[in-house]
Amino acid sequence: MYDLVVIGGGVWGVSAARAAVEENASVILLENRDGVGSEASAKAGGIVTDLLWHPEDQAWVEESRKLYEAASERSRDVTMLQRLGMVTLADPSRHHLLEARAKVLEARGIPARLFSQADLARQFPDLSVTPADILALWLPNDWHVNPTQYCQVAADAAREQGLEVRTGHRVSALRIEDARVVVEGPGEDIVARRALVAAGAWTRRLVATAGYDLPLRPYRVQLASLAIEPGHHFPMVWDLATDIYIVPDGPRAMLAGDGTRLWEHDPDTYDQNGDPDFHDGLAEHVPTLVAAGESAHIVNSWAGAVGATPDRRPLVGFLDERLAVACGDNGFGVMRGPAIGRLSGLTALGVAGVRPHLDPKRLPPDDFEIRPGFTLED
Repeated sequence: MYDLVVIGGGVWGVSAARAAVEENASVILLENRDGVGSEASAKAGGIVTDLLWHPEDQAWVEESRKLYEAASERSRDVTMLQRLGMVTLADPSRHHLLEARAKVLEARGIPARLFSQADLARQFPDLSVTPADILALWLPNDWHVNPTQYCQVAADAAREQGLEVRTGHRVSALRIEDARVVVEGPGEDIVARRALVAAGAWTRRLVATAGYDLPLRPYRVQLASLAIEPGHHFPMVWDLATDIYIVPDGPRAMLAGDGTRLWEHDPDTYDQNGDPDFHDGLAEHVPTLVAAGESAHIVNSWAGAVGATPDRRPLVGFLDERLAVACGDNGFGVMRGPAIGRLSGLTALGVAGVRPHLDPKRLPPDDFEIRPGFTLED
């Protein structure tokens, strides 16, 4: 019998499993896909930024940076972590948001600088196509990470410490007995003293098989890969007016999102391809953000399922003394993922104390409005 079974091999689940084996626990990680980091984590934009208003999120990003950096050093793959910096653009109605955020960042000692459009164009000529009335906030220390590579590196490191990983393992049900949790799936049942469900948008469905419900609603986000002409040089860009973000992806490509659809989607049947209107929005707006967008064309697009909570905070803690969850990424789970995952693994083992404000039972599992998770507003 294992000390802990972790269900879900994304950034949160892998980080949780690694934290648990570091405590000398016997741990098995189960992932439905053929490899770790292959579902929602693989479809994420990968931006790691200091533009977070909640102090707890700020601390999680700081810790996650260290964990990403350690994984990058272990992998020696220069594409896993790229220090690209990010420019956030605001039209006049949103100038106050950037001005307020710049003051907060300055107080925290985070390098940040406000640019007029003219100053921005001098600093980054590829961004000279932006509207003349924008205000820009430049954060040189923002990163882009490859979540799938992180998961693979972290899982390999945890294997060396005794973690067992089973991919292609679809959990069908959970059963809680007196002194154990039974995980039903292909082949024999897996038995552990405790279980942690870190399966993202699928978490609610899985814990329902054990008789529990969660205030979690899956929704859909979209991302596209665009081919560009070589010779362009630009940082990551986030435009508040359209909510589109852009990430350089080598000399001939860039990633562009957001395409968020703020209504509930079935995580097993949602359309995993980009919508035509998402493509149209990118075609209209990307050329107004970066010069490379003028000749860019979409090569591929995809959608991922993420989990919303009523208060836009994660759900981390116990439903039963033997069943814990870690979910509710609210669309920006990757930038905080290693730290939240580590916390959830230690919590599930009983090594870390529970945090009542993250208690998955703190809110009723009623219907609620899905709101954007990552915003500049409090």
